[in-house]
Amino acid sequence: MERSHRADIDGLRAIAVVIVILYHLKIAGFEAGYAGVDIFFVISGYLITGQILRDVVARRFSLSDFYLRRARRILPALIMTIAASFAVGWLFLSPESLRQLAKEATHGLLSIANIQYWREASAYFAPTADELPLLHLWSLSLEVQFYTLAPLLLMWLGCSRHLFRAIAAVALLSLAAAAIWLPHDADAVFFLTPFRVFEFALGALAIPLEARLSSSPRVRAVVAACGDVVLLGSLLLIGRYQAYAGVAALLPCIATAIIIAANAPTSLMTADPVLAVGRASYSLYLVHWPVIFFARFVFGEAAQTAAGVAMQLALMATLTTLMLMLVEQPLRRLPWPRWTQAAGFATALIVCAGLAHATFRANGVASRLPRDQLALFQLQGFGLNKCERTIGRLCAFGDLDGTRGVELLGDSYVQQYVAALDTTLKRRGMIGHVSTMSGCPTLAGLTAQEPRTQVCAALRDSELPRIRQSQADFVVIGQAWQNYLDLGGGPQAEARNAEVAAHLADTIRLLDRPGRHFLVIGGQVRPVNCAFDQLRMLPGPRWHAPAKPCDAVPKSEAVATNHVIDAVLAQAIRPFAKVALLKPSEVYCDQDCPVVQDGVWLFQDAGHFTVAGAQRMGERAAPMFATFLSDD
Repeated sequence: MERSHRADIDGLRAIAVVIVILYHLKIAGFEAGYAGVDIFFVISGYLITGQILRDVVARRFSLSDFYLRRARRILPALIMTIAASFAVGWLFLSPESLRQLAKEATHGLLSIANIQYWREASAYFAPTADELPLLHLWSLSLEVQFYTLAPLLLMWLGCSRHLFRAIAAVALLSLAAAAIWLPHDADAVFFLTPFRVFEFALGALAIPLEARLSSSPRVRAVVAACGDVVLLGSLLLIGRYQAYAGVAALLPCIATAIIIAANAPTSLMTADPVLAVGRASYSLYLVHWPVIFFARFVFGEAAQTAAGVAMQLALMATLTTLMLMLVEQPLRRLPWPRWTQAAGFATALIVCAGLAHATFRANGVASRLPRDQLALFQLQGFGLNKCERTIGRLCAFGDLDGTRGVELLGDSYVQQYVAALDTTLKRRGMIGHVSTMSGCPTLAGLTAQEPRTQVCAALRDSELPRIRQSQADFVVIGQAWQNYLDLGGGPQAEARNAEVAAHLADTIRLLDRPGRHFLVIGGQVRPVNCAFDQLRMLPGPRWHAPAKPCDAVPKSEAVATNHVIDAVLAQAIRPFAKVALLKPSEVYCDQDCPVVQDGVWLFQDAGHFTVAGAQRMGERAAPMFATFLSDD
């Protein structure tokens, strides 16, 4: 366990960071680039375990010194990356996108970004990877969590001869847990530390393997060459198994551990360009994703061309050099006293996290936008954004002093009607209410699928009694019906659809009382062939390439798509005298159903209106709303 510089480890770092970058640039042939972070985890396991054990054996290990060294290594470049990303985001991003960046920055600074991404991965409106400016910080947060726990575990285990057996047992438990849990929550397996521990442990187990290998240079060279072949071969094979990321990376992790244990750098690992990239890998990893994110945001499709990719690589190289020379290397050897360093890092983290959180609480500081852009931004928010007041998860809209009420029951497909009904309710002196939770069926007896079964059941079991006891005389029911009905045809589909229709009828009976009227919203217009680029659809303070507009949906296509849905709903409400059916595909559309109109997006995705789209729907459905809301 003697400390010495390892050229082969710099080579492994270079391979890891390069394949991650090429994967994120969507270069064909590098679909297995996600395994680059797994290689980093194995390297960290080897280096950190070895460092701690050396100091423990020499009786010089200090927990405070260890954490301070890690802080000097990690925090300066991390804080600079987040600050620079925030500055660019302030100049270019829409309020909604800056709010997302602020949230990511706060969690990245606190080293819990991986937990944030896991918690939000299954959210109904979860952003895609291309919409997350600091997505790459999940792996750094996971590493910091390992750095926090590893010395405590190793100090507890001590230097007994059973140490590496214990590490091997922990590795097996972690791998088994990942394999078992993968079908239930693949996002947890990808993002959370317990399911990645086996990768760090494989790096730690390279230490005894290195000690037991033959001292013959030829034998070690052969072992190292075999490791190189397995590593590169596995990276060519596992690209098709991205859904099993983490578990699928077991083979390259084992190959990495073998290469490290061999400690016999091959010519591949010791080439000067490879070593240069390896030494700068931390700074390069930090800057690469913000460069890709902002290039795609500002320049759109031009960033995906060969020239665009070359410019991004050049900018990454420039920023990496500056970061390495001006931030990373100078601050790794601070001459200040330890308490000054600790206080400085703590202050920087608190100030930066505080500013980021303040921006989040300010909803991305919409005042940054010029007046015309601000008006456009407000039109292109989700229809639910017209809420005048939110208490807990209950949104109030319309006339907040109104004496008569309207209740909206359902998922996001009914929430968007807040903007459609808001003006009408204000004119009539009526108040509306709706839950702000999305992605849940709220019909009596209808349950959501895993992993949202319990949370959706809790919502349903709170919403139905609330609306039943409400004084509101009007109830609007809407759902993403295509998610619950079977549109395929045949006896099985008919049985399923009859079951959902019965749940709807049961819900109406449960909520019915004298004087109460119901409006059921049918199948939504769904422009499924539109490639919505939500990041670039919203305006920012400065120019960015606009999202590519989408063609309108032919009305005949929308009506045909929703025919089964509307027929099932019509059959379900037929026994009730005070229930009407609104068919969006017939009301919203003329000859066509517009997706973009006069440069304003009417849909934010394939099924949800923006405020502008919901308001169009409200105007075209005004006669039906007037009949529904009348006393007769």
